[in-house]
Amino acid sequence: MKNYKNLSFSVNDHIGFLTLDRPEVMNALNRELTLEFHEILDELPNLFPEIRVLVITGNGNAFCSGADLSRMGSSGSENRRGRGKSAPGRRRIQELAPTIRNLPQPVIAAVNGAAVGAGLSIALASDIRIATERSRFSAIFVKRGLVPDTAASATIKAIAGHGIAAEMSLTGKIYDAEWALSKGLVNDVVASSDLLDECMELAIEIAENPPLAVRQTKQLLRVRMHDWNDIVSDEDSAGEMLYDTEDQKEAVRAFLEKRKPTYIGK
Repeated sequence: MKNYKNLSFSVNDHIGFLTLDRPEVMNALNRELTLEFHEILDELPNLFPEIRVLVITGNGNAFCSGADLSRMGSSGSENRRGRGKSAPGRRRIQELAPTIRNLPQPVIAAVNGAAVGAGLSIALASDIRIATERSRFSAIFVKRGLVPDTAASATIKAIAGHGIAAEMSLTGKIYDAEWALSKGLVNDVVASSDLLDECMELAIEIAENPPLAVRQTKQLLRVRMHDWNDIVSDEDSAGEMLYDTEDQKEAVRAFLEKRKPTYIGK
């Protein structure tokens, strides 16, 4: 198995285990981690049914804090390059959600801590989500002067309904695990020490079923949701006018400077 710099991947008893491994920045998605993540996901369809279930988690105290804003200058140029409309062959954060959705393997998100922005999107793109008492959830995009992306505009609504999607997306608030459980955003909340054991037990139970039946069942459960590549394209179009606005640059500056932003509506 290849060694990766920003994540780890192992296989045991038909279960693939992917761990985002940038704990010093709450497993934020930079370009390198995004490409490695895509590389693993690209291989998984070829490994079915050898790998029958995928578990995704994060190293340290966070699941994934979303896009790494530390590389974004005040001009927003890197933000635009990383989040603009897809170019042929380009592998972006946004395409992680449709790729996860289209895997033949069911995906379990072991949400060990904060799932924020695109980190929330990755969790919601998974088929099953197990959280701990320290897990936190936020569609924080609006706090960065942006619209929901990585298919979050559709997945929150599909899972929890329009009202919850509107509340989360328009406020950018951070919610605890019990709130997420009450809204159906996660399947269960367990003790932190039990999280991986619980997810592995569930993964093994799924993997013991006939692989082709599991694959077809996953696809049936997804069939009525819109094409996620179209959703990402719509999110790109909705957000395009926001990149490099004064408010969007101020949102990033304020986050990096750890202060309250001042918006002017321009």
